[in-house]
This record gives sequence, C-alpha cells and structure tokens, in this order.
Amino acid sequence: MLRPASIGAIVLTATMLGAGTAAADPVFTYDITKGSSTIKKLNATLPLGPGWLVADLEGATGRFTADMHLPPTQGSFKIFGVFPTTATVTMQQVGKVTGTITDGAVAAHADVIIRLTEVKAVGFPLFVGDNCRTGKPASIDLNSEPGFNPLEGGDLTAASYTIPEFTDCGLSTLVLNGLIPGPGNSLGLTLAIKW
Repeated sequence: MLRPASIGAIVLTATMLGAGTAAADPVFTYDITKGSSTIKKLNATLPLGPGWLVADLEGATGRFTADMHLPPTQGSFKIFGVFPTTATVTMQQVGKVTGTITDGAVAAHADVIIRLTEVKAVGFPLFVGDNCRTGKPASIDLNSEPGFNPLEGGDLTAASYTIPEFTDCGLSTLVLNGLIPGPGNSLGLTLAIKW
C-alpha cells in the first residue's frame, strides 16, 4: 500500500515529466538537516537548524507555498573584531514561503523577522528587552543548487540578502544597528525529504 507521501512523489514526477495535470496537489515535508547564514558586517557565521519545511505544490503550475520552521539558534561573534559577544537569534517566517519548481529546480522567496534575545558582550548582558527585532522583514530569495531533487532534497542558497535595521532593542538599538544591518549576507539550507 502506498503512503500519501509516495503518492505525492508519483504525482510530482508525472508533472515534471509533462504527463498532465494531477487530480490532487501533493504536499511535501522536508527536514532542514542543517544550515547557516553568514553575517557580512560581523564576519560571522550563524548556524541554522535543524528544522522543517512543508510545501503545498500546485501540480498543474509548479507553484508552491510553504511553511518553514527554524528554531532559535546561538550566535557568537566579536564586536569591532575584539569583544566576544553572544546572542540568541530567531528567524521568524512572515506569511508563506512562495516559489516555483521548474524542471526540478526551485526558486523560492521568504520574508523573515530576525529577533535577538539574551545578548551578552564580554559576558555581560545587554538589555535588549523582549521585542528586539528587525523593523521590517528580511527579504530572502532562495534557489536550489545543482543536484537538488524535489523527491529527495538538496541545498537551497541565498547568495545575498539584506538585514534591515533593528527596533525596540532599548539602549542597545543604536549599537546593534551600527554592527549588523546591511547587504551582502548569505544563507544556505540543506533539505531532506521526510517520508
């Protein structure tokens, strides 16, 4: 007996091969097994994941919407290249992840609010409050790398995205906005299909 995920894989395969419109649109669940984001101004790499992504595909068009979850992660970097600093960073999805699958290649767009909590510099807490976040979502365009297979998974990368300025971070707002926001940041996620 075929499981629902297996049926979905067959439907997607038929669509990718041009076999016609499917009777039911498949839903794909992926584990985000690992990931990272490079923060250019800090010259630091932020680990991401593990997490998950659930994509609802329109078999007739190749368009999809998705929900993505990445848990809070611990970032470590040096202010001015000298002072060791840590922070808990949360990337919170805003709206749906949207995108297309064309001949097996994925192009997706995600909007995320970046939240900072438990910020410490040289071991001393910076009182950023409970609502320290980017004032608007970061706009992130993700594309699949060669070898990505929608029926198996693979790597999605954002070659460059901009981190907006932070707000509601108390007395640390100006400092954080001098250290973090700006263009040229990158992000990568590794997905594995979950049957």
